[in-house]
Amino acid sequence: MRFAELVDTYALPARDREQAYPIVPEPSPAEVLSVRVVRMARRGRRRLAYLDNTFPWARSGFRYHEAQAILELAPDTMFFSSWEMTDAFGAPVYPITAFPRLAARHGITDAYGVFQLFLEGVAGTLARFAPGDLTHPFAGPDLSQSLRRLRIRLHGSIYPGGGFVPTPEGYRRLRALSTEMTTILSYVPEVLEHVPDAVAVDQAFTEVDFYAPSAERWRTPEPIVCLFAADAPPRKGIDVVLAAFRDLDPDRFQLHVVGPHTDRQNELPAAIATFHGWLSAEELRALHRTVHAFLSPVRVETAGPGYQGVTDGFPTQTAADAMSSGCLLLSCNPAADRRVLDPGVHYLELPPAPERWRKELEQLAADPGRAHRIADAGSARVRERMDIRAGTARKLTAIGVLGHDSARG
Repeated sequence: MRFAELVDTYALPARDREQAYPIVPEPSPAEVLSVRVVRMARRGRRRLAYLDNTFPWARSGFRYHEAQAILELAPDTMFFSSWEMTDAFGAPVYPITAFPRLAARHGITDAYGVFQLFLEGVAGTLARFAPGDLTHPFAGPDLSQSLRRLRIRLHGSIYPGGGFVPTPEGYRRLRALSTEMTTILSYVPEVLEHVPDAVAVDQAFTEVDFYAPSAERWRTPEPIVCLFAADAPPRKGIDVVLAAFRDLDPDRFQLHVVGPHTDRQNELPAAIATFHGWLSAEELRALHRTVHAFLSPVRVETAGPGYQGVTDGFPTQTAADAMSSGCLLLSCNPAADRRVLDPGVHYLELPPAPERWRKELEQLAADPGRAHRIADAGSARVRERMDIRAGTARKLTAIGVLGHDSARG
C-alpha cells in the first residue's frame, strides 16, 4: 500500500499525499557527544519522545487522546511523525527524519510508540521477518542506530491489529521485537503470555471529559436511535447491522452509519438509515447525544488474503467512547473479555446473528427504562475504569518517565 492510498481510504489530513517514505539518517559523532553533554546538564532527568506514523490525526481516536494526555503529564515530551499531518495539536510535531538531531540536542532518554508494525520498523527487526513491509505506510522507519548510539530506551504498546496477529509467526516477531525494547505494555492476553516481561495495562483509552454523559436521548424513548461506527473490515459487523434493520419499522427504529460504508446505503430505505461517511470526533460526539444504542457486532477475523486474523479488543475504542457519552452498548465479545464490563449489567452481549439483534432491539423499544439503566451503569463503569488520563499516567510510571528522577546512560 502506498501512502496516497492510505490518505484516500481514511481521509487523512496529510500535507502531501505524495510524500515519500521517510529515511532517517544515523546520528553523527557530534550528535552522540552532544546528547551526553545535554543529559549531564539535565542531571539525570528523563525526557520522552513520542513517535507515530500519522500524527497529529484527531480522528485516530485513542492515539491522539493518549498523546494529549502525555503532553499534559510530561510537558517536555517531543512529538515526531513519519507523515506530515495538518490537524491541530498543543505542541510542535517534528518530522521523524529529524529525530537523531533533535533527540541529541534536547537530551531525549526514552521513546514511546504504539502498534507492532510501527515498533518493528523503529527497532530494526522488521527486515528479519517482513522485508516487503519495510516501506508500508504504517511501518516505522528504522531508528535502531539512533536509539543504540544515543542510548535511548524504546517503549511501546502492543494492541490488536497494527501488525500483531496471534500466530506462531506473529509470536516469533513479537519476541524478536521485545529483545530490542525496554518495555512492552499490553492488555492482550496472548501478548502477556508470550512476552514474559510485558507489563499489563488497562484498556483505558477514553477521553471521558470530552465524551461527557448526557441524558438528552432518553427524553425521547421512541424511535430507538442506533449507531454503527467502524471501519470496513467484515469483522466489524456491518453486515449483521444492515441485516438486522431490514425488517424493522422506520417509525420505531432509526440507524446512523459512520465510516466508509456509503457504498451500501441502498441496502436500507432512507427512511430508516442515514449513512454519514467519516465524521470528526466533535461530530460523532454530537451524534452520541441523539443515540440510544451503539451497535458493535465484532467477531473473530479469519486470516486470508488481505486479512491478518485480528480479534478486536473489547469494547472497541469507538464503543467505549459512545458508552462514556451515555449510549447503551450492544456488542459481541469474541474474546470473552469480562475484566471491566459485565454483560447484562454494563452492556448487552449478543452473538453475531442478525435475528438476535433484531429481537433485542424490539425488546429495547418495549422497555426503554431497562436500556437507560444499563446505559447509565455502563457509562459510569467506563468513566471509572477506562479514563485515558489515568491509563496514560500508569503507562508513564511503568516506563519510568513519571515518578522516576534518574536516567541510566
